Amino acid sequence: MLIKMTVLAIAYVAVSALLLTIAYQLQGPVATAKTDRPAGSSFLIERFAG
Repeated sequence: MLIKMTVLAIAYVAVSALLLTIAYQLQGPVATAKTDRPAGSSFLIERFAG
């Protein structure tokens, strides 16, 4: 029983570390801006402006 609990604890720590690593790697590209527009501009205003 002790061996089973130890293996489960190690597996839990390994999966948690893997998920944290994936989460931190995904933050980089998502945080970057994907447009050249200024932050305050609105697409609809630019699109339909006279």
